[in-house]
Amino acid sequence: MSFQIRRVTAARKKRRFPWERIPLMLSITRPLVQWYASWRKRRQEEEKHEMRMTILKRTLLILFAVLCAFLLLAGTVKALVSLRIISVKSIIAVSGTELPKDEHGFTNILLLGQGDVDHDGKDLTDTIIVASIDPAQTKSAVMLSLPRDLYLLKTGKMGKGRINSLYRDYKIMLKRKGMKESEASQEAMKELAKEIGAHLNLTIHHVIKADFTGFVRAVDAAGGVDVNVPYDINDTEYPDENYGFRTFAIKAGPAHLDGETALKYVRSRHTTSDFDRSARQQQFIVALGEKVKAQKLYRNTGTIAEMMRIFSEHVEMTMTLRELVGLANLAENVTPSNVIAMQLNDRNGLYGGLVEPGGFLYTPPRDLFEGASVLLPVSIPEYPVTWKQIHALSTLLFEHRSIFLSPPTIAILNAGAKSGLGRKLANELIRYGWNVDNVANATLEKRADSLVAPAADQDAETAKFFADLLQLPQAPLPALLPSVESRRITIILGKGYTFRALQDLLPTE
Repeated sequence: MSFQIRRVTAARKKRRFPWERIPLMLSITRPLVQWYASWRKRRQEEEKHEMRMTILKRTLLILFAVLCAFLLLAGTVKALVSLRIISVKSIIAVSGTELPKDEHGFTNILLLGQGDVDHDGKDLTDTIIVASIDPAQTKSAVMLSLPRDLYLLKTGKMGKGRINSLYRDYKIMLKRKGMKESEASQEAMKELAKEIGAHLNLTIHHVIKADFTGFVRAVDAAGGVDVNVPYDINDTEYPDENYGFRTFAIKAGPAHLDGETALKYVRSRHTTSDFDRSARQQQFIVALGEKVKAQKLYRNTGTIAEMMRIFSEHVEMTMTLRELVGLANLAENVTPSNVIAMQLNDRNGLYGGLVEPGGFLYTPPRDLFEGASVLLPVSIPEYPVTWKQIHALSTLLFEHRSIFLSPPTIAILNAGAKSGLGRKLANELIRYGWNVDNVANATLEKRADSLVAPAADQDAETAKFFADLLQLPQAPLPALLPSVESRRITIILGKGYTFRALQDLLPTE
């Protein structure tokens, strides 16, 4: 009898929906939903922000690109001031970050110009400018150029050497220690700013650096610039970027400069000098600003796009974009005519020759520096080398800039002082940037005392400044002094006058 075994299966129970688990499920999914909503909102805000920043960048193009790409080779504050015509004050006020200021309310920027990657002097900062902006009290900007051969005998971390090589050498050292290129460059820029600030007795807040290619491309993007060449230039030793030379020649008079010619114009120095070159750089940036204003290049979308590309590829800085916008905000508050420019140079009259503003440097014997030609500060006393006179210049130029904004004509008249002291004082004042246009013996009887006198009541405050500076009494002009001998400020030296250098009259240390 056959039979079959079958598995007995229990009847399946009908499943019911787990209503009791809904609160648990909701508690799990609610954070995910909230996270997604928050992410979506944040993403939309970022997209709007990116769009706003794109518009802002384009609106501020000329201020950014020209300020940075040109100015390091051609004198930055002039560009900053000249380009204040961009009417984006409301955008700047909303988007910019306030820049740091020193105890006097000034923002100080170090501006560097260097060669390109294939330049034989790669990473040498041959253009070095300290720019100081006072947007509140005097609404002014001061620009002080430092020559590339200025030698620092001692620094905190960068060793010693020509000022134009310190950035390069320090960056190389940082890279050898394992630091990335961009990080090493930023640190080297900051350290150079710290050292230059210490040598000038000035706090430097930020650094902007640009290269030659950026300069050439920016000039071409602007359609070239018209300048009035002050003298014939025939430089047979202009570098050809292949370790050789070519001739750069240009005649005095009106000229239209494209990018390549403009670079040669602001770089050439063998026909003249580093100091004449600095003057041409300042002249060029003024001409550029005038063209931007006259032709309204800041409204040309093609120029805007090209300038932004140039800026992103050829400019490096230690500030953020918002801080750069804040810098533009400072520029809005600067009066265009209130720009003071000076450069340190070796025209000091020590060995005869002319005395010029900024003449605080000299060339020491080459055998002391392994045959290299360098520049050191003129020191009083001669040894050891000190920066006291440059500290005095820094104090006067930056902290008392109002006297330089409307510089008076000055007469120095000898009325009993030892022979030569009038000329000695005149040279001292000229080196600090003032206009002494009459040095003579006074047609007065000799007198015991000295004095500083204003020509009119409106010059009384200026006369007080010089009286306090020279530690001489302020008094009216002698009645018998012929008017042809006096100036806005007249300094009369009596028998008791003793010359003292300004470094010893100013508390700069």
